[in-house]
Amino acid sequence: MNERPISEAQSIVSDAVEMAGGQHALARNLRINQSDISQAVNNGRPDARNRVLNALGYAVVETIRPMKGQNR
Repeated sequence: MNERPISEAQSIVSDAVEMAGGQHALARNLRINQSDISQAVNNGRPDARNRVLNALGYAVVETIRPMKGQNR
């Protein structure tokens, strides 16, 4: 599987919801809270988004990079 930018998270979750037949069906299939799916679809809490992406088989890796010229 290729890496994808976190900006595609909402699209990934929306596609999964559509394929499952709705948020409730996806939540039941993944055994997670429907509210987490709703938050992920609506670009809400990052922790909810990460739980849904993890349940879909994605590892969410966040990194910190120094801004050019800001670190000494």
